[in-house]
Amino acid sequence: MSKYKPLSDRLSQHAADRWSASFAELEEVLGFPLPKSAREQNAWWRGGEKPHHSAWTEPGWRVLDLDREAETVVFGRDQDATAASAASAAGLPAPTAPEAKPTQAAKRVLPAAVVGGAAALLAGGVAVLAGFLARRKGEPWR
Repeated sequence: MSKYKPLSDRLSQHAADRWSASFAELEEVLGFPLPKSAREQNAWWRGGEKPHHSAWTEPGWRVLDLDREAETVVFGRDQDATAASAASAAGLPAPTAPEAKPTQAAKRVLPAAVVGGAAALLAGGVAVLAGFLARRKGEPWR
């Protein structure tokens, strides 16, 4: 059993989707002081396979905001992890993110950009050709 289990239990029982806590509140929940690295390094609060990190990721939470100067952290439910955990408990495959589909606006903008780019290339080519032909005739190119 991890010494960070009280934090896992606290987050598992939290009704809201966010929990803003001071470091002092976390220490009260844990029953011991946070390590020096929690106060000095953002990395302590980010990813990894450390027991303290698992304390919030296993129950489906993640760190949304951290202010080490004010000694506060905001945890939020990780909707993807929560859905995967619920599916697993029900014996179902984990849900996958829906495939991104272009919006109607994107469908209109892309062809317009292609046509505009092609027109610009064509105009540039015509200008270069006109300059070349003008020089061949000995006329100054404008």
